[in-house]
Amino acid sequence: MGLFDFFKKKDDAPVERPKADPSVDIKLDLPDEPSVKAEPVIEEPDTEKEDLKLDEVLAGVNKYCPPKPVVKFKVKKEATTVFDSKIGGVPYFPKTMEYPRGKSFEFEDQPLVLLAQINLSELPELPDFPHEGILQFFIAGDDLYGMGTDDLDVQDSFRIIYHKEIIDDLSQLMTADDIPQYSGEDEIYLPFEGEYKLIAQPADKMPITTSDYRFEGAFVSSYNELHETPIKQLWDVDCNVLYDDMDDFPDAIMGGYPMFTQSDPREDSKYSIYDTVLFELDSVYDDGVDISWGDGGTGTFLIARDALLNCDFSKVLYNYDCM
Repeated sequence: MGLFDFFKKKDDAPVERPKADPSVDIKLDLPDEPSVKAEPVIEEPDTEKEDLKLDEVLAGVNKYCPPKPVVKFKVKKEATTVFDSKIGGVPYFPKTMEYPRGKSFEFEDQPLVLLAQINLSELPELPDFPHEGILQFFIAGDDLYGMGTDDLDVQDSFRIIYHKEIIDDLSQLMTADDIPQYSGEDEIYLPFEGEYKLIAQPADKMPITTSDYRFEGAFVSSYNELHETPIKQLWDVDCNVLYDDMDDFPDAIMGGYPMFTQSDPREDSKYSIYDTVLFELDSVYDDGVDISWGDGGTGTFLIARDALLNCDFSKVLYNYDCM
């Protein structure tokens, strides 16, 4: 019932209700609402990780496979010059040099496409890598993005080119109009469109990834040192918790450890000499960037450390895989 209502008997005539005086400020003495205090958030211990002794096990993994120096890159949707570190676009290329072409299948004698180039002089200090010049990665635009079907280290449908000395005179360099274009009948497939700038991050160290072929052995050895019941393989424990901790991968890297979507090709012993990540590019989909190696895969270039120290890029393993 309202504030100024009057009770009336059943047979009484209606009573005229007084009108409220707008000049009177009517205040009601109502009880204050009880203050609600936020309950503290208590994080439950992760029993799966505790049972695994995951932090201790991974510390042991680092003993067997020490973290490696790495330069990580962010991929940005920005215009580039021929001298920049980048994905796609017009490469740095002297007019006096022979432009790289494919040697087999539908890309035989067809020009390869610049996947990436790195201006090494602009990078943070990275052991074993040259500190001058421009390193380039060219691929064929076929349905395997230039990866070999049999020999992953034969540069028929991809090419690594190192320019040690850089020409500053633009008139001596190829322009977009000078770059030869594909003239075949098949459709071109590339993991990107347009061009993106590669922004190097401060020097860092990177632990081994779960997909590196050496990880399982290191993990099993470390685990067995800490648990009474030994395991024989990685799948003997709950791997999901492990992957949640390990798979936060940067856009691109030089150095460090590779990340494979399927399996490490170096499980084949003939490729085990390729112990160094020359360059790896992940699939990237944000901030105007659209790089997709098939269904969320990666493109990886590996080199033997001795060859890298000698700036010999004639033997490089190139692997692309996806989900």
